[in-house]
Amino acid sequence: MKKRRNFLPFFFFLLIAACLLFPVRTYASGADVGTSTGQFLKIASGARAAAMGEAFSAAADDAFALDWNPAAATNIRYKSIALMHSMYLADTSLSYLAYAENTGDMGAWGISAKYMSYGSIEGTSEHGEITQNMSPYDLALSIAFSCYITGFNKDPEDRFIMGAAGKFISSKISNSDNTLSADIGLLSPWFLGRHLRFSFAGQNLIGSMRFDKEENDLPMIIRAGSLYKVSDFLCFTADMISYSDYDTVFAAGSELKLKLISSREMPLEAALRGGLNTRNKDEAVKGSNNFSLGAGLKFGDVYSFDYAYSPFGDLGNVHRFSLSVNFKKPVVRKKRLRGT
Repeated sequence: MKKRRNFLPFFFFLLIAACLLFPVRTYASGADVGTSTGQFLKIASGARAAAMGEAFSAAADDAFALDWNPAAATNIRYKSIALMHSMYLADTSLSYLAYAENTGDMGAWGISAKYMSYGSIEGTSEHGEITQNMSPYDLALSIAFSCYITGFNKDPEDRFIMGAAGKFISSKISNSDNTLSADIGLLSPWFLGRHLRFSFAGQNLIGSMRFDKEENDLPMIIRAGSLYKVSDFLCFTADMISYSDYDTVFAAGSELKLKLISSREMPLEAALRGGLNTRNKDEAVKGSNNFSLGAGLKFGDVYSFDYAYSPFGDLGNVHRFSLSVNFKKPVVRKKRLRGT
């Protein structure tokens, strides 16, 4: 007789996500909307994630996972390095660097750095006199851990996973300030014959920074996401994202993989991606700004190069380029005893 799957943990998982989404949505509808500091924390890291509409909290499988859901770091096969650089809007730029490692039954860990540069700005006094040139920036340093919390006698794909990250955040305009923050994440086992998976992440849960006389909280972000794998070559993602200084938005994405070269030594795979995000639907920005497109090349199981195109209406377009290097776990061969 076929064993019936216990869905009780799944419904408990959704209940937690719903309970945590509600207070953030309520807070965002108050008078504090739009007053959070550290807005760079809301900008997507990784071209693959950006191309999929930022619906990525359940799909991350390389070191970029540290910026989306710390629990997803367990999706990394062994070791992963992620790099991204993107020219953003109005002469700003975003860079991201991360390293993560899967340690087997112990879970995974990683470190990351996210840096936002605002170029050079000419400072003026209250009388309009030029004072000095400023180079504002934002920086977030993070260390994350994740571990299995259920089903230790089951396959890793059939376990619940919890992750957490500690953050050091620094920001400088004319004055500077620092703060500490934290992320948490959950990742469900696979359902429906390992086709469907759910995720939950809470980001920037604490912390505030003061500039002059005004103190503002960091933008708290709550993500409830899902990943549906039709096959090894096609998947769909969907996230509900709630911001403490904005409304709740819906994001959806898709990825289609194509085998270009089937060589055993160095196979080559291409990916086409697209996504939708409702974040800017009520903004005053004119023009197309709710979709994203992208593509990627994967050389073997090691190198992945990705590109994403995100239009922001009359503000311009953002092009993201990212690279991830995923190392294979070395094969350990047992030494043969002499005479055997």
